[in-house]
Amino acid sequence: MLATLAVAAPALAAPGADLVVVWAPGTTIRPIEVVGQARGAAVIDRSPAPPATVETEQFLARGIAAYTAIRLDEATSLLDQAKGLADKTGGAGLTRSQLSDLFLYRGLVRAAQGDESAAWEELVESLVIYPARTLDPSQYAPKISALLARVQEDVATKHPTSKLVLDPPPGCTALIDSEPVAGAVLRPTGPHFARVVCPDHEAWASRVDLTSLDMHLVASPKPYEAPSETEVLIQARTANARAVIVVEVRGNLATVRLVGIDGRERDRRSASVAHGDLAPVAKIVDAMLAPSMIVHEPWYRSRWAWVAGAVLVTAAIAIPITAAIAGNTGATDATVRPTLPKGLSF
Repeated sequence: MLATLAVAAPALAAPGADLVVVWAPGTTIRPIEVVGQARGAAVIDRSPAPPATVETEQFLARGIAAYTAIRLDEATSLLDQAKGLADKTGGAGLTRSQLSDLFLYRGLVRAAQGDESAAWEELVESLVIYPARTLDPSQYAPKISALLARVQEDVATKHPTSKLVLDPPPGCTALIDSEPVAGAVLRPTGPHFARVVCPDHEAWASRVDLTSLDMHLVASPKPYEAPSETEVLIQARTANARAVIVVEVRGNLATVRLVGIDGRERDRRSASVAHGDLAPVAKIVDAMLAPSMIVHEPWYRSRWAWVAGAVLVTAAIAIPITAAIAGNTGATDATVRPTLPKGLSF
């Protein structure tokens, strides 16, 4: 019987995942793609598309060039388009200096067209956005230089600084007039651009008119939605996957889950993500993609198998002896002790 059972069970490979679904807004998933390729698993990026490139800077540069070439109508059209994009996106694509330039050149175009009232408003907004900028009077005609000097004096005396607070969601960056800020900042009263940038939220922007009463803005960008469990399983079944690894990155934390095609979660791990680096996450994915080896230990190496064997041997010896003793009329006691393999004891 011992010889019959002494056959070792083979080592088996538990089926691993063959599909990885990644949701990591604003982050490159290249490290995970490399691991998936090495393991023969498909990697699907379900992250939201990055925001479209804003062409505000290009319109501004072309508008300035048209003004310099005295093509005033063309400059007006280009700078109007740049302002429309800046209003819509909160100044995305422009630095604080460029945002100020946008209104400076809009004012210069209006002044060249003879509309001094409209020019005044544009120039005031330019300096409200960036009051520390210096303007060289020698670059402009005497009439324009005099206008700029009056505007600077007006902003300095009639636009006192006021407190502006912009609260973004955790993990997001707040910008006032295209300049990153944290907490309360002081700005001259007047119109300003407010913007919030988040990797896992939609862009948020607003034009604000700061008054002397201070202002506190709470940004509420809409969060991106990760694919639902149902969507992931449908995708996995469509791909005939045995199991799927779901990677979800929110802020500085990544969650990695191994989900069977039946929807049951088999494993869950997490990792910190610093500066958008998914290398630590890729290591976890690699470990989950590798099929785990299930090795069955031969039964005859088990302590309990030897115990059971000793019992059987004892019974095989004791039963005939007991039968022989039972055939005699006298009372006889006999004790048989089995010999155990070296190193084994009860």
